[in-house]
Amino acid sequence: MTEKQYWIMLAGIFGPASHELRELIHRYGGPAEVYRAAWEAKIPLKPYEQKQFSIWTKEKAESVIEECEKKDIFILTPDDEDYPSKLKTIYDPPAVLYAYGDLSCLNDELTLGVVGTRYPSAYGRTASGKISAELAKIGFTIVSGFASGIDSAAHRGALSAGGKTVAVLGCGVDVIYPKDNEDIYEVIAENGVFISEYPPGTPPLGKNFPLRNRIISGISLGIFVAEAPLHSGALITAESAIEQERDVFCLPPHDIFDRNFEGVVKYLRDGAFPVFSHLDIIYEYCTNYSHRLSPVKPSDEFSSPRGTETGSAEKEPKKSRKSTVKKEKTPKFDLSSLSATQKTIVKLLLKHDHHVDELCEKSGIDMPDLLTELTDLEISGFVASLPGNIYTLRS
Repeated sequence: MTEKQYWIMLAGIFGPASHELRELIHRYGGPAEVYRAAWEAKIPLKPYEQKQFSIWTKEKAESVIEECEKKDIFILTPDDEDYPSKLKTIYDPPAVLYAYGDLSCLNDELTLGVVGTRYPSAYGRTASGKISAELAKIGFTIVSGFASGIDSAAHRGALSAGGKTVAVLGCGVDVIYPKDNEDIYEVIAENGVFISEYPPGTPPLGKNFPLRNRIISGISLGIFVAEAPLHSGALITAESAIEQERDVFCLPPHDIFDRNFEGVVKYLRDGAFPVFSHLDIIYEYCTNYSHRLSPVKPSDEFSSPRGTETGSAEKEPKKSRKSTVKKEKTPKFDLSSLSATQKTIVKLLLKHDHHVDELCEKSGIDMPDLLTELTDLEISGFVASLPGNIYTLRS
């Protein structure tokens, strides 16, 4: 038998989210060795596992593989290169993942999970969709659960921006559930990927969904909870994110008395990052993942991808808090796409580089607002930050 067959049989025997199986693999060295130890009764199996052992035979594993080959479904195990590297670090990684679509999305560095209620307000639906779209534009892969409501808005937002999305299912990847999302099923397969730890044909049973939530958080850098009441599935995902040492972001409620936001309020009180725009999420990752962020170009005449500006890496940190060196800057670009505040900042930087304090003083913009605008300009490709809180125009 192949290693893949052994993995499929063990996944069926021990069930999803089995930390016990991970420990056995570590102890015996591989799936074939674990299966043989179970066959020889060296491993004490629970009654449920004994029953599954008689069901998950070599023939059943072969039938699953044949079914996947017919339907262009990939079978991924921890031994495979395409298996998501982030999932290998969690407490109870899936022994087998079934995938339909573009496997390259599974190991994207910038992945954000977006979760929430199936019955959102217009505010929650719009915010999650727009924020997902803005993040997708600059390189984030949006991960969600393909459910109605917030999940659907997140997937659709990413697709509308031409981005990638990962849908984590509580059923087989060949089962379209809910039917409301039938129109985007193949679109996601072409612009992302469906994954599940359940074999093809598995129906959407209620018990499957809480378990799949650990995969949503496990494959993501952080989780954005857009709208969620207490005791909702979205909060199970948030709890998994905390256990997995992922970041938790929350959309502030439009109404503090709205019960649909009680779960969000709880996490905001506990220290989750409030999200007033996509920039609040970008702030947390722009330093470590600047090489993965794709600037949204404000015009074809001016802007350069992050990291390609000439000579910026060789500039020495300024000793003074103010820069007095004049520079000849004559870039030609269109300011029409910028806000009045952003135009003020760019015009000051046309004269010479400025320390952030100097920009604050000369522009008259409050420091929090100034930092927000500078980050937006940096992502858009207008501005670059230098050591010592100095800002310059990209040239």
